[in-house]
Amino acid sequence: MRIDVAALEIGQVRRAAFDEVVDSKTEDLAFDTPVRGNVEVDRTAQTLRLKGHLATTAPLMCGRCLTQFRQDLAIAVEEEFLVGGSTAPREGALRPEDFVFPLGPDLVLDVTEAVRQHLLLAVPMVPVCRPDCRGLCPRCGKNLNAQDCGCEPVETIDPRLAPLRDLKDTRRE
Repeated sequence: MRIDVAALEIGQVRRAAFDEVVDSKTEDLAFDTPVRGNVEVDRTAQTLRLKGHLATTAPLMCGRCLTQFRQDLAIAVEEEFLVGGSTAPREGALRPEDFVFPLGPDLVLDVTEAVRQHLLLAVPMVPVCRPDCRGLCPRCGKNLNAQDCGCEPVETIDPRLAPLRDLKDTRRE
């Protein structure tokens, strides 16, 4: 969604329904439903403020049991764009306007790109199909959510740390 903001006057707010497919631009992830929600653009003297609440779903792979599942993603977008300002790097202390994105000379705001970036940040680093996912057996590789495998539990204590098991906590005695 691209919004032409050249005619937007200071103090005006433009609201729009957002309903479109957003390409993640990564081969690992695809948003499989259109992104839906509402956005609004508010014009100030030097900036444009973009605010909105959007949602979609994405197919992910569980980081514990490696099964595919669909994850709901809900985001709150809040960005600020500089209108007609200089984008040249400068030296010295950072000012608040150094954290504002510049808007191109055509004064067209690409809302889709801001939404795409926020959605990518909303994807969990290690997605989990459900909070109580038991994962895979470290010995045989069976999915422990589907069935118990019968393998003996693996004691995975680093041998260098084994002597610490014999230490007692004297603070509790």
